[in-house]
Amino acid sequence: MNRIAPEMKILKACSLVLTALIIGCGQTEQAEQTNNDQPRELVPGVDIPLNPQGDIRPKKKELKRTTGLGLEAEAPPRRLVNTVGVIQPEVTKLLEQIDASRQEGPTLVAWVIDRSNSAANMVDGIRQQIQYYYDELAVEHGKAEREDQAEIERNNLYTGIYTFGETVECTLPVTPELKKAKAAFSTIPVDNSGIENSFAALKVAVDEAKKMRVEHGYEVFLVVVTDEAGDDQQIADEIRPDLSKYAMPLYVIGVNAPFGKRAILPEHVEAGVNGQASQSRINQGPETRDLEQLLLAYPAAGLSMDTVDSGYGPFAWELLCRSSGGVFLGLKAPGYTSAMLSRPGSRPVALIGSYGGSIMSKYAPDYVSRAKYDEMIQANGAIKALLNVARMKNIPTLINYQVDFDGVDVTRLNQALSQAQLGAAQIEPGLNAAYNMLAAGESDREQLTKLRWQAGYDLAMGRILAAKSRVEGYNAMLAALKRGKSFENEGSTRWL
Repeated sequence: MNRIAPEMKILKACSLVLTALIIGCGQTEQAEQTNNDQPRELVPGVDIPLNPQGDIRPKKKELKRTTGLGLEAEAPPRRLVNTVGVIQPEVTKLLEQIDASRQEGPTLVAWVIDRSNSAANMVDGIRQQIQYYYDELAVEHGKAEREDQAEIERNNLYTGIYTFGETVECTLPVTPELKKAKAAFSTIPVDNSGIENSFAALKVAVDEAKKMRVEHGYEVFLVVVTDEAGDDQQIADEIRPDLSKYAMPLYVIGVNAPFGKRAILPEHVEAGVNGQASQSRINQGPETRDLEQLLLAYPAAGLSMDTVDSGYGPFAWELLCRSSGGVFLGLKAPGYTSAMLSRPGSRPVALIGSYGGSIMSKYAPDYVSRAKYDEMIQANGAIKALLNVARMKNIPTLINYQVDFDGVDVTRLNQALSQAQLGAAQIEPGLNAAYNMLAAGESDREQLTKLRWQAGYDLAMGRILAAKSRVEGYNAMLAALKRGKSFENEGSTRWL
């Protein structure tokens, strides 16, 4: 018994130590879980529905204003839905940025909003999200009025609303009255003209905003909501100097430009009151100053390759955003319906493809002035050749060509082969003209230093050569059949 007692004491001591460790670990784990379960601060009207009965805005904290929003433009998903009631993360980020500026000092937000048919769903959804923010901010100000009037004056948010279609209208002159601003967003009509003078509207907003910037030192946010590139882009060069001079960043909430194309929406979306469109195609791109992509069909593509997401906004908008310290915010769901995206005899087509910002930044367009851009064209033959071939319209290629011939009746076979050769012969001159135009700049290809120009030229040359090879190979096979071939299998009756 005496020999066992020490061992029992040791076991009891180990048990006590083990129990203490278990209890301690449990307390630590519980503490960690408690910390992880702490809810993050939410911005009413941005992250959560409003509660007008109480103050549910997050506690004030020091926030530093930054020029960028840390967003990467992504393509709209295949399943497009109406945006009404949907929280747009791009709008959320922007409202957070505005709220941070307001907490630092008086801030003016000039909203410039598209009244076109194509943008109606998108504008309606964004409008509701903005109104949620203004509504709760009004609740906060109402409470502050009873406590600290000076605090309100330091943190005022001034709002001006400008809308555009064929004409430019000032829906709301600049005011600090939040309820009036909220109500004004609900009075924006739809314009059926099919014309978007968006830059004229922005110029009006800039002229008003810079007065308050100079006279009162207010921070300024210029926010454009539109799904189009604008029909008066020539005004952009007039606006650009003021944005930089007065440090007024421009943010555009819209739709990314289709790669190397002017639009994804057909003309019927902007049809006027008489059912006729004012222009053949809605202006939504391209992402570059001029068209830089070969307009050649993809005959074997399973998807519509005509609407690849460029990863950038329309050129003029991106240029102004970047030069002013703002951001172009491409929405994932711009509110386009299947009917809006459909053309007669085809399925709905949306932007496809999505690439990370780190990749796309290497292939960014040249955001330079027209004069600088023209200098680049004259300095390099490959760039000049690429832009020349990009201006060619309706370059032909083999689509839906015959590959099944009846070989029983030789006379009928030769007739069918001759008809197929005629179709191929009609295609070749156009392809050869495009190839010769592009080949004229091939000697300067090695002088290209930017990845976008290198990839653009190589893609165009590769596609032209592939199209030529397809036509020439098809024609050669038809000629071989016309010279006479015998079936290897006696039971065969058709050539494929």
